[in-house]
Amino acid sequence: MNNSSERAQIPLKVRTLLISIQIRRAKSGIKEIASSMFKKMWNILIDFDGTLHDTESIYASKLDGLFGLAGEELYHIFLVDIHRKVVHEQYPQRHNDLDLHWRLLLQHLGEHYDSDATNLLAVCFKEANKSILENPKLFHEAPLFLDRVVKAGHRLCLSTGGQNSLEKAEAITRVLGTNYFGNVLGEEIIGYLKHEPSYYEEALKKLSWKAENTVSIGDTIITDIYPAKVVGMKTIWVNRRDEKILTEPERTPDYETSNLTSALDFLNKKQF
Repeated sequence: MNNSSERAQIPLKVRTLLISIQIRRAKSGIKEIASSMFKKMWNILIDFDGTLHDTESIYASKLDGLFGLAGEELYHIFLVDIHRKVVHEQYPQRHNDLDLHWRLLLQHLGEHYDSDATNLLAVCFKEANKSILENPKLFHEAPLFLDRVVKAGHRLCLSTGGQNSLEKAEAITRVLGTNYFGNVLGEEIIGYLKHEPSYYEEALKKLSWKAENTVSIGDTIITDIYPAKVVGMKTIWVNRRDEKILTEPERTPDYETSNLTSALDFLNKKQF
């Protein structure tokens, strides 16, 4: 039986319905193609500690019980009250001076500054840093985020504060079995501290990226949002601690979220 005979046996209403379905599928396909053609591809600088990686919980586990405090409380004092509020504001060029951090932390706690106390802190932090590189603890949505970012066509660069930028990228690659980062940058590579706008200016130069096409994603206003905005980048604040958002325009992110999943949805669906 030929095709014309087969078509003749199909009721007119059914044929009309089939044709309608085919037309709708064709239109849907055209829309998807058009959407992919005109969707903006972003250059993304993504932070490591507190954004992709649950660094805080690792430090907390190593510090637990020290000076009679829970690890989470002690690390929060170290990170927020000492590192961010004192060192960043009063001693910015001593950002990586751990002895200064120990002295300020012990003073804050009312503890004596001596070799026993500083050695104990040094051992705990050394163990935490080793664990971060050997057994990284990514946030649960981080692997899917990285995979979807790359598949969506965005360009991804790991951008970290502190030291060991390349080692942190290698740790993620080892755990996930895929290298998602086209580039890796950090303070030791850039030559500036991450809270300085110069860090982001130099990053753009090294990557040959334009600020207006680049997004900084991170969990910390003073290092991931404010300096990036100063040089003209877009910013997404991953506010995992539910911190109060600041009102100063230069410190206000373009988008705030509690996780990376909605950050990617924003990138893919919404223009800044």
